[in-house]
Formats: sequence, C-alpha cells, structure tokens
Amino acid sequence: MIKTVKVLLVICVVILSLECCKSELDPRTIVLKSLEAHGGLEKWNRVKEISYKKTTVLYDSLGAIEKQIVQTHKNTFNPKFKAEMIWVEDTIQKKVILENDKISVYFDDVLQSSPELQKKYYNSITAAHYVIWQPFKLLDKTVTLSYVGIDTVEDEEVDVVKASYFKPNGSPSNTWWYYFDVKSYKLIGNMVHHGTTYSYIVNTKHEDKTGLSLNAKRKSYLTDSLRNPKFLRADYTYEILEFN
Repeated sequence: MIKTVKVLLVICVVILSLECCKSELDPRTIVLKSLEAHGGLEKWNRVKEISYKKTTVLYDSLGAIEKQIVQTHKNTFNPKFKAEMIWVEDTIQKKVILENDKISVYFDDVLQSSPELQKKYYNSITAAHYVIWQPFKLLDKTVTLSYVGIDTVEDEEVDVVKASYFKPNGSPSNTWWYYFDVKSYKLIGNMVHHGTTYSYIVNTKHEDKTGLSLNAKRKSYLTDSLRNPKFLRADYTYEILEFN
C-alpha cells in the first residue's frame, strides 16, 4: 500500500514538472523551431525575391460568393525591401508599390494622391507580406510574444503563441494567436483579433517550390473570441511564380 502511494506521488510530481516546464516554454524558441521546420532560418535569410499569384474568394454569411480577386505580388528583400501588388478590380488596373516605407498607388497608371487610398493600400500590401512570410515575421522587433499553452486545432495538438502588436502611442493594435504542431512545429493556423472582429485561419496546404513550406491554401472563418466559427469568410490560394 505504501509503495503504491509512493509510486502515485512520483507520477504526480513528474506530471506537474512536465506541465510546469511546458508553461515556461519560451515563445521565441518555438518560433525558431518552426522556422527550422519551414526550411531553416539561414534559408529564409538568403531569400532575395519572391513573386506569387494570390486568389481571394470572399463569401457572405449565407455562403454565396461576394467577390473574387486575383493579384500578382512581388517582394524584393535584397539589397532593400520593396513590395509590389497588381490586380484588376471593376475594370480598373490597380498597382501598389511600397518602397522605403513610402506607398504609391496607381489606377490605370495614374498616381493617386488621396491619403485615404494610400493608407488603405499601405495596410493591404503590408498585410499581404505579413501573411505570406509567416512564421518568419514573428522575429520582428515590433511584436511581443507570449506562450499561451497547449490547445487542439483541426484535431492536432498545438503550442499556442500569442503575438501582440502596438500602435506608436503604446495602445494595443492587432493580436494574433499562432498554432504550431507540438511534434513537427509546422504552422497549422492562426486567429487574429482586429478591431471588433475575430478571424480563425486554417492553413490547409503548404507549397513545396521554395523549400520554406509557405502557405498555399488557407480558409478564414469569422468567429467569436473563443474561436467558434460563424461562417466561412474567405478562401485564399497562393501560387509561387518566381523565387530566388
């Protein structure tokens, strides 16, 4: 009887120790392990340029297609960062260029001077780069990382890392939750809190052309704060055109 009690105590101590260690996991360490699973940090740092086609299909709450947009993106990393985005919308060819943190917006080759348009497309092109470059963007100095714990996503056990962003005045901006497979450290998906809405995004396929296992197909659901889906909001497909 005494031996049985001792054995149970030992088991409890081991379990508590494992839980304690898990709760103290360094989120940056998880991100670095994920980068290794996605090709290795050295390979990410060597990238000079990537071009890809992004297809976005938006749905309304009843499941009907609301809009479909096909864009061509080109991101140059060396010798300096530059992003370009081109697409046709409502018969207008739109082009956005981000260089030296300056945004230029063209409608049918005519430069647009509206501050509202510039802000809108600055947010759009930086968001596009943020998404395609996950999880590497979690190494940015502008993000505060914290380890949340273990959860289950798409029937997979995941480590959850919270990524908090702040405005220049210190007030909260967007908050992301990253879901990493506990065994492979591959990025399975995210949840993002933006303004008053929550979106849960599932990475359903990774590409195999770059060696970085970038997102190839994603589904985005409008949810509540507990990740309960309300409806499918968007499908995203990414096709790598050039990479070096």
